[in-house]
Amino acid sequence: MPSVLPGALVAELFILGLMYGLLYGVLAMGLTIVFGVMKVVNVAHGDFVIIGSYLSYWAFVLAGINPILSLLLTIPFGFLLGALTYLGLIRRVQNSPELMSLFLTFGISTLIGGLLLFFYSPTQRAVPVALGSIEYGSLSIPVNISIAAAYAIAVAIALRFFFYRTYWGKAVRAVIDNRTSAILVGINPDMVSLKSFGIGIAIASSVGSIVMLLQSISPLSGPDFTLISFVIVVLGGLGNPPGALVGGVVLGVVESLSSLYVNAAMTPAIGFIIMVIVLILRPQGIMGSRG
Repeated sequence: MPSVLPGALVAELFILGLMYGLLYGVLAMGLTIVFGVMKVVNVAHGDFVIIGSYLSYWAFVLAGINPILSLLLTIPFGFLLGALTYLGLIRRVQNSPELMSLFLTFGISTLIGGLLLFFYSPTQRAVPVALGSIEYGSLSIPVNISIAAAYAIAVAIALRFFFYRTYWGKAVRAVIDNRTSAILVGINPDMVSLKSFGIGIAIASSVGSIVMLLQSISPLSGPDFTLISFVIVVLGGLGNPPGALVGGVVLGVVESLSSLYVNAAMTPAIGFIIMVIVLILRPQGIMGSRG
């Protein structure tokens, strides 16, 4: 490796890291909303991503639907699946110790992974959608990841509008800030929890559609997305949606730039190293509050 790296290479890796980081952050937003409202540790978060990926894969195989257009399917399906999961399972452990929700969602994760393995085997599946690259001088940015970043920005803007301009969005923020006070002013926490879990799973399944533009997936891919989400949630601050976006960007950029210096096999460890450093220096996360 040269002692002085070309500026174009560093710039390209930074941009790619930023784009991946935005997608990471939006994925973790779904997890942190659920934890902030319900204090539920959703270990199955990444498995819902894979469900969305498989929906997009079969939509492409059976009907030729581009993964981007399949968002029209995966978003409402994810919300409905999340609502049903909440009503049938999550609601029963919502007010129990957090360890109970961890065990339950671990069981859900195992069930989803097992069913997908039974039906589809461990075979990697991908959607052959090549959209070329955006060339600017010596920079070359794949269009696929540019679309993923644009989608992440759109989701982040939509969530901000939801949180600050709608009744239920403000209700979610109120429950995250102080559940008892929210109840006292007439907010129904059960309905907020239902909508929050539905939104969290809708985000996860929609990210699954976008993932099909970027890589292949298998039934065993879910835990990888869960680990990424948990690292980002800790980085940004538990229960803090904007913090999840910031944490995702930090992780994406650091992982991308670190590829210049470390073996690719070490890349997954980068996030955990960052997480440990943040926990030592700022245990509440980058944007978390001490209170």
